[in-house]
Amino acid sequence: MKKIIAIVIAIALISASLLSVNAATISELEARQAELEAQQAEYQQKLNDSNAAVNEQQQEVDALVGQVESVTEEIQVCYQKIAIYDESIAEKQTAIDAANAEIEANMDVLRQRIKTIYISGDVSALEIVLGAKDFSDFLDKLQLVQYVSNHDEELISGIKEQLDAISDEKAALEEDKAELEAEQATLTEKQTELNTLLEDNKETLAGLQSAAADAEMQLSLSEEELSGLSEEIQAYYRQQREALAAQQAAAAASSSSDDSGDSGSSSIDYSAPQQVETDGSWTWPTPGVITSEYGEQRSYESHNAIDIGASIGTPIYAANSGTVVNCNSSCPHTNYGGSWCSCGGGYGNFVWILHDNGYETIYGHMISTAVGYGEHVSNGQLIGYVGSSGWSTGPHLHFELRINGVKSNPMNLY
Repeated sequence: MKKIIAIVIAIALISASLLSVNAATISELEARQAELEAQQAEYQQKLNDSNAAVNEQQQEVDALVGQVESVTEEIQVCYQKIAIYDESIAEKQTAIDAANAEIEANMDVLRQRIKTIYISGDVSALEIVLGAKDFSDFLDKLQLVQYVSNHDEELISGIKEQLDAISDEKAALEEDKAELEAEQATLTEKQTELNTLLEDNKETLAGLQSAAADAEMQLSLSEEELSGLSEEIQAYYRQQREALAAQQAAAAASSSSDDSGDSGSSSIDYSAPQQVETDGSWTWPTPGVITSEYGEQRSYESHNAIDIGASIGTPIYAANSGTVVNCNSSCPHTNYGGSWCSCGGGYGNFVWILHDNGYETIYGHMISTAVGYGEHVSNGQLIGYVGSSGWSTGPHLHFELRINGVKSNPMNLY
């Protein structure tokens, strides 16, 4: 009998010591967890902003690429049109050269005829020819016209008119070509400016993409660390449950020995999960209405609890009997009115109760607590009062349920 009692006392002392040491570090872990969650919210917002900026900058780059392609196509069209003008001008020049050659040939024929006149001895006609100042003056001389056939005169005049018309067309083509070359120069300058702007925007886009990648990497690292902390915290509470189960098993063994004289252990395995009765045996924790449901999606996380709206000082009751395994009553920000603090790992003033079968309930954002660490509480017992401490945007009770360390919907209890 004495040996069993000694074992019970030893287990109780070891468990109490273990829980006390772990309780000191769990607050630090949970504070770090709250800090990481805040960082995640910040990184997620940065990532969202960066991705939005990247998308906007990408649209601008795409628009500039489209403009560059359009201007480049315009320049190509200008090149093609200039080539056509060059071809047309060359054709006109060929026609001008042909007309000039034809005029020269007819002048040779005319000179030959004049020579024939001279040989025939018609000196007066020769004097008229030699006295002419130019070809036009020559044609105007009535005395000479009678020696030149009407056919020759019409031929030369027609060629001269044709030559003048072709020269005018060539001049017009050259003027149009000059205007087109000026337009091409303007387009080329615009193309250069657009390409410079495009390169600048590509550099900006690359910077934004790099910032988005950094934010995504920071978010990933934060999630990795947060995952590790969550495992540590869950291990802590699992250790507490095992220690509590060992105490209960030892106490049951002692009680059985006292009743029957048998030093054997209890037949109940307190460490094994058991079915918890939820048919009305759980107490609603505080008067009020649900203002935030379980699983509600927020900017950086899913809300894995329910919020019950109530005024400052409204009593809070234990949802079921159990042992207070963690609590905080030192947060001075009991009515922050929309601002946040990281007291109590974001829970502010809170009470954490371990029930049977691996069930835990957490009551956060209190103005003050009415129970302390290690205290056994009964179903419906007063444990604190509604406040707005920690990460709270106004007076309410944060009511959280965990089953074997996993956050679950508290409404499944009712």
